[in-house]
Parts: sequence; structure tokens; C-alpha cells
Amino acid sequence: MHNQSTGNLFKISVFTVTALFISFAFIHSLMPADLSGNESEIVKNFLQCILNLFGSKFVLTDYIVRKTAHFTEYTIIGFLLMMCAFSLNRTKPCKYYIYVLFTGLAAAVCDETIQLYVVGRSGQLLDVLLDFSGVITGSLILLAVLTIYRKIKNK
Repeated sequence: MHNQSTGNLFKISVFTVTALFISFAFIHSLMPADLSGNESEIVKNFLQCILNLFGSKFVLTDYIVRKTAHFTEYTIIGFLLMMCAFSLNRTKPCKYYIYVLFTGLAAAVCDETIQLYVVGRSGQLLDVLLDFSGVITGSLILLAVLTIYRKIKNK
């Protein structure tokens, strides 16, 4: 029987990058509110400048930047978790989808729980839901990319 998993180097690499990215999320959750707020303000001002360059009248708020960051961060995590599943089974990564979802949800819950113990921060159920929806989105994006790739490759 042909081994459907990827090589060990790829597996180790993708699992390591995924763990590092989840750690990155946790490190940001450990930041006190004033530091986190300053970081968000810098990102908001940068993005607002870009919008203004294109003539947009849309005004970014701290809330929009923070919630978008949550969703984006966990979309990447979902994509990476699905890459881990792909590394275990190239032909049927969906076989591991429940583990992808569980790991993504566990990371989101841990991330928000960390914030309960940081000065000026609070864990939010809305953020857990937003993070988890990012995990679902990221994993589905990778599945869509793999499906399209396979259809093109088989033509």
C-alpha cells in the first residue's frame, strides 16, 4: 500500500510553524492592555493611510482593527492546522477535520482564558466565536485550494 502521508521534514516543518503561530497568538494575549492598544493604534493608522491613498472615506476604528486581527490570525491558524492534516494524509485530509476543529477551538479558548489574567484585558466569548470562525474559514480555504489544484492537475 502506498503511503499517503508527506515526508517527515514537511510534517515536522508544518507542525512547527503551526505551533509557533499559535504561540504568537498567545504571546499577544499576554500583552497588557496599554501595549496591545498601542500596537492596534499603529496598525489602525497604517491601514487608514492606505485606505486614504485609495480615496476611501471609510474610517477604521480600534474595534474593527482588533476584531479583524482576531479573525485573520485564526484564519491563518485554521489554514495551518489543515496543512497539518494534509501532512498526515495527502489524499484525505478531511479524515482529520474534527481534530483541526477541536485544536482550533481549544487554541481560541486558551487564548481568551490567558487574557483573563492580564492587566486591563478580558476574555470574550465573542472573540472565541470569531476565532473559531476564522479556524473554519482558514481550513475551508485550504480544502478549496487543494480541490482546485487536484482538478487542474487531473485534466
